[in-house]
Amino acid sequence: MADVKPFAPASAHGALAPIASAVLGIGLLSVMDAAVKYLAPDFATSQLVVLRYFFGVLSAAIVFFANGTRWPDLATMRPHAWRSVVVVITAGSFYYALSTLPLAVTLALSFTSPILIALFARLTLGERPGGHVALALALGFFGVLVVLWDQLAQASGGTVFGAVAALVSSVCYAIAMVSLKWRAARDPIPTIVLLQNLFACLLSAPVAALQWSLPNGGQWILFAVIGTLGTVGHLCLTWAYGRADASRLGVLEYTAFIWAVIIGFLVFAEWPTLGTLAGAALIVAGAILANRTPRIPASRAPDAEIGP
Repeated sequence: MADVKPFAPASAHGALAPIASAVLGIGLLSVMDAAVKYLAPDFATSQLVVLRYFFGVLSAAIVFFANGTRWPDLATMRPHAWRSVVVVITAGSFYYALSTLPLAVTLALSFTSPILIALFARLTLGERPGGHVALALALGFFGVLVVLWDQLAQASGGTVFGAVAALVSSVCYAIAMVSLKWRAARDPIPTIVLLQNLFACLLSAPVAALQWSLPNGGQWILFAVIGTLGTVGHLCLTWAYGRADASRLGVLEYTAFIWAVIIGFLVFAEWPTLGTLAGAALIVAGAILANRTPRIPASRAPDAEIGP
């Protein structure tokens, strides 16, 4: 057994803590996505994935050993290995989309994931999100449609594969986050994050080796930053998903669009259009509506294991 105990449900007093942790994690991952987009023209998608998780392993290992966490047994590692297959597909398809689409458009397409998270959580975790959560999902998704209507109309035919990749990533991301909720009730945070990075790195390494391009000094540093941001971001999300319903936290994924608009403007000189801002306003309204009640119901840990 690991030294760190599984999570306890959030109290009414600390109900907002998982929300804050999830928003912080999403923000850090959005910055990571921007760094990946910056490097994408110079490297194959498989190399972006393997180096992101290689440096993720290093930073996750520091947290793992600093906490004195014991190495998991095979029964614990097996579901994480299956989950990492989905994680690699998520990262690979999303990084490909980042290389072909503007940052804001890629994030907008990925925002189908909160709806899928709520659906999968209902089917597999037995969660019953309230009506206000369903309304928030609808409001946020309508905001995504506004963005897509405004921006994808200007896209060329060459972006079609990128759009499909973003949607594939969205489906896989929803599966990965619901399975994260499943494991967060059972395993210590350092174990979850370390195994996710380790297995994802090993799975993506063979393909990356065939498409390898040697980074320069500055690019190595940026890859290290990407790995660290990914690890800290997932630590925040894992902590949040261990204390709140996946369907409720899923709505907060929409806040990544706000990060995308800010980063796109500052780093890539992508000016937000009126449609982009209108969609963002709807997205924020949905996130606020979903979290208008202070109490987050405790989740029941399922009895079944994830994966075959």
